[in-house]
Amino acid sequence: MNEELNQLTLIGRTEIKGRKYPIILERIGLLFSISLTIFLTIAIWNNLDWPTWINLLFSVCFAPLLALSLAEIIGRCIQLIHN
Repeated sequence: MNEELNQLTLIGRTEIKGRKYPIILERIGLLFSISLTIFLTIAIWNNLDWPTWINLLFSVCFAPLLALSLAEIIGRCIQLIHN
C-alpha cells in the first residue's frame, strides 16, 4: 500500500494531510484591501489639490498595485500564522 502511494507523487515522497487552509480569511483580506484602496483613492481625489493627471495616474496605475500588494501581504500573514 505504501509503495502505491509513493508512486502517485512526482518525486516519490509520502504525502500527509495537513490542516484545512483558512481560505475565507484570505478572501476577506482581499475584499478589505480593495475597499481600503477605493476609500483611499476617493480621499485623495477629494482632499488633495493635485493636478488631475496625477490623480488619474494614481487611480489607474498605483491604486490597483496597492490593493494587490496589500492583499498579498495579508495572505502571507495568514499563511505565517496558519503554519
